[in-house]
Amino acid sequence: LELQDIARIFKYETLEGSPEQFYRDLWIFSYLCNGMNVADILRLKYENIKGDTIEFVRRKTAHNRKNKPILVEVTPHIKEIVERWGNKPAVPDSYVFNALHSGLTASDELARIKQVTKQLNKYIKRISKAVGIKEKVTSYSARHSFANVLKESGENIAYISEALGHANMKTTENYLKSFGRDRRLK
Repeated sequence: LELQDIARIFKYETLEGSPEQFYRDLWIFSYLCNGMNVADILRLKYENIKGDTIEFVRRKTAHNRKNKPILVEVTPHIKEIVERWGNKPAVPDSYVFNALHSGLTASDELARIKQVTKQLNKYIKRISKAVGIKEKVTSYSARHSFANVLKESGENIAYISEALGHANMKTTENYLKSFGRDRRLK
């Protein structure tokens, strides 16, 4: 998405405490947290928040020994989302968001992550339509948009690669090439 489309999602008015607000906030949280995917958001624990930084390792690439933790600056908007939707009390080993809990089997955990992703996609589709965004917007659009905004603002590929949690820059280069191709096909 272009920056102006992202701004429309940010500014979209929702009913306080509604599912629509939660899923809009979850999409925004993903975008602001370097395009963190839903599975990593839901697995995020308060111990991952260290002062003004969120530190996490992408579950998808955790097996890679070169993998370094991703660092995200906690902006006022991120803090507001955590305060609004985060589990209370904020105990280090508890999940930030209330979708998972200890004791779930791996298959139950995966089912909950898929359900939240499905709901997020449903609500963000409605919101994007309501604000006049023509492109298909999904949970994954937050990650692509984060990377694209950095690329369009002239940020260097090494920084983008680190922010996305890619183990090597070749992955990032291929990732960013797809954005140029998508634009050419429009």
